[in-house]
Amino acid sequence: MKYEIGDKIILLHSKEEGTVVDIVNQEMVMVEVGKVTFPVYLDQIDFPYFYRFTEKKQPSAAPRKIPGDELPIEKKKYETIRMDKGVFLSMLPIYQFDGIEDHISLLKFHLLNETSRHYNFHFQIWLRQQLELEIKNELLPFAHFYLADLLFENLNDNPRFEFTFSLKQPDPKLAPAFQKTWKIKPKQLFQQLNDLRVRRDAMLSYPLFEKYPDKAPAATQTFDTVDVGKLSPLYSKIQLAPETPIQPKYEVDLHIEKITDDWRGLSNIAILAIQLNEFQRYLDLAIAHKQVSMIAIHGLGKGKLRDEIHQVLRQTPEVGSFVNEYHPRYGNGATEIFFKY
Repeated sequence: MKYEIGDKIILLHSKEEGTVVDIVNQEMVMVEVGKVTFPVYLDQIDFPYFYRFTEKKQPSAAPRKIPGDELPIEKKKYETIRMDKGVFLSMLPIYQFDGIEDHISLLKFHLLNETSRHYNFHFQIWLRQQLELEIKNELLPFAHFYLADLLFENLNDNPRFEFTFSLKQPDPKLAPAFQKTWKIKPKQLFQQLNDLRVRRDAMLSYPLFEKYPDKAPAATQTFDTVDVGKLSPLYSKIQLAPETPIQPKYEVDLHIEKITDDWRGLSNIAILAIQLNEFQRYLDLAIAHKQVSMIAIHGLGKGKLRDEIHQVLRQTPEVGSFVNEYHPRYGNGATEIFFKY
């Protein structure tokens, strides 16, 4: 691999400089330019040093003095206005070389919020009509949120994505909740992935909604209580079964057997999602209660859970610092978090 994580790069088409933050495969890396992270192919970037030293700087002519030039000029401040485009589901295919050619082995899914609104969301993946993964979290304005990975072979399991969105700050004029179902059609997806590779683009994006819906007018028709049983399981779970309030903790153990008894038989992806969901809930509680610090016990393993936790902490403004060092009680299997307010 020509590049390593942390290398400085330059985009050949725009001459913008950035940093390599992740290695996707032998042909693609994730780069960060400014505060935006996105994947690029290796032939679209280069090291910036050659361009820095070879760029010719034209000598500037002596400025012509005009009466009044000595007076300071007030600079106008221009604000960048971002237009609301909607909320999207993005899919990044990960390729694996089998010795002959590249094959897609994994699909990585993110939520993209291209609006100025702050949402709560409830996300579920269903495979063969069975719940595979569930996440509850927040989606910040003009931000993205990593959802899950889906093995390419799971496309044969009739995957279905269920979303329920609600506003972080309720608006009486807008709907209290909004549901969206997205089903993968393998034949159509294969064609889209083939077109994606021909165009040499990195990811596919699917619109979930362009504008959060208005509140529906009050219905005059009443329904009997037996009709509640006809509602979908997702709607019933969110609307009719409120969660038991949880208390903040100084020490959060994220080993899966400490979180749920029904973990046997779950895939690694599902276990990781449950652990991250648990961590995010207690992180939010710690911030809401102005805790000074918190310890997340993630264990050692392959380090995937630890890396995902550290990524969340880097994106949380209330986190002042965090450290993952040897501790006489936890060894190297815990991260201590210090907050700032």
